[in-house]
Amino acid sequence: MKSKITLIIPYYRAPLMLQKQLDTIKDYPEGFEVIIVDDCSPEPAEDIVPKSFKGQLYRIDTDIPWNREGARNLGALKADTRWIIHVDTDHILRVSCAKRLLETEVDLNHWYRFPRFRVGKADETRRKDAIPDDQDYGPIKPHIDSYLCTKRLYWEAGGYNEDYSGSLGGGGPFLKRMIVVGGEAGLLPDDVFLEVYTRDVIKDASVWDLSRDKTEFKERKRRLGIKKAKNPLRFEWQRLL
Repeated sequence: MKSKITLIIPYYRAPLMLQKQLDTIKDYPEGFEVIIVDDCSPEPAEDIVPKSFKGQLYRIDTDIPWNREGARNLGALKADTRWIIHVDTDHILRVSCAKRLLETEVDLNHWYRFPRFRVGKADETRRKDAIPDDQDYGPIKPHIDSYLCTKRLYWEAGGYNEDYSGSLGGGGPFLKRMIVVGGEAGLLPDDVFLEVYTRDVIKDASVWDLSRDKTEFKERKRRLGIKKAKNPLRFEWQRLL
């Protein structure tokens, strides 16, 4: 890869997990940029991110439940690099993996998922993993919403449809759009992987104060399907760093 990469991290109510991200990011090699998008968290990212942070920090002004669609769209809009990586806050790209990724050959017309390892015993979100619940570390399936793509491909797919914001599940329809424009996702080499943390290790690694009932999402999906999104960034936001 001969281009710079922007890592985009949405943040909501996970200050300890965000600190883990920051502790990792500070040692990233030249060629990586970072954008953090605070999705109007009651525990603001601004209180955790130091003024010396060399990336960009944005905050959405309205607390819309499950607005990861909007947070990801804002990060993708503000990225200045050809390539972008979307991850959830609890997914860490090791420094060694960041260095290896910069050496990896990738195709501009395709998108890629990361091999993934679980760090910590299973919490409520990880009972479905194909490793024992009490295992501290091991390989699990790639994550649906953690991937590498070009900014061009992201917007050709339309970005995330913010009609799904407010309900959990809007990533699936967008990723089906990505398959339409970029084919099935490729898998990056084994030495370029993500580590997903559980609350066994970092107690706020996943958010549980928002409803995970998918009834509303299923109703919206019946109406909206995977049609290309319209009118992204329907909310007020501000740049903090």
